[in-house]
Amino acid sequence: MNLLCDSQTDAQRLIAKHVNGYPMWTGGEIQASRWDRFVEKFSRMYETDISPSARQWRKRRDQCCAHLVGASLPDGKVRWVLLVTAGGSGEARRREKFRDARTERLAWGDYVLIRATRPSALGGGTHWTWFLTPQAERREANYLVALAQSAGAGRQPHRLSAFTDTLLKRPLHSGVRQQVTKMLRRALKVWAKHAHGMPWPGPDPNELPHIGVYRKAVASAD
Repeated sequence: MNLLCDSQTDAQRLIAKHVNGYPMWTGGEIQASRWDRFVEKFSRMYETDISPSARQWRKRRDQCCAHLVGASLPDGKVRWVLLVTAGGSGEARRREKFRDARTERLAWGDYVLIRATRPSALGGGTHWTWFLTPQAERREANYLVALAQSAGAGRQPHRLSAFTDTLLKRPLHSGVRQQVTKMLRRALKVWAKHAHGMPWPGPDPNELPHIGVYRKAVASAD
């Protein structure tokens, strides 16, 4: 599978979907103009574009299989991740230096992929989901609290709502949604303390949107 996804959200969902069976990973960024040649190279060397039946054939013969996932960035680059099965030999295992997502978190910009526990109300168990990195979470949370205080005291609700609108444009995977909910609840308390009775101008922390059903990305060389 070689996929250039329509959005960062789609790429992250696709990675989370496949990481159970393909936990070994490496990644990076390239210029968008190089993507087609990059795909051709990986297809030739690592057979990233083979069919499901061919993948089963390789696995039965103890050969590794690989997926290539990418998404365009605003700066004209493509961020990519190569996912490979844990077992089996092959060119990918010989040529690339991989990390194991089960022990070394897979990173994608401001996000990391973590195997998290699902609440018992939602069936329990574990699942893979994306979280903001600790650095990104701290940066956003601190700025939001400071903004809640200054915008509340200055009676400028539009300043806070503008930032929370931007915050909600992040991919709200369940892990990120948990973090944003926590940020908003804290900021709401600060706002109530400094806003002299003005209503909270941000979203309800308990009613944040969920990412919808996975949408199939556009195939590059599949």
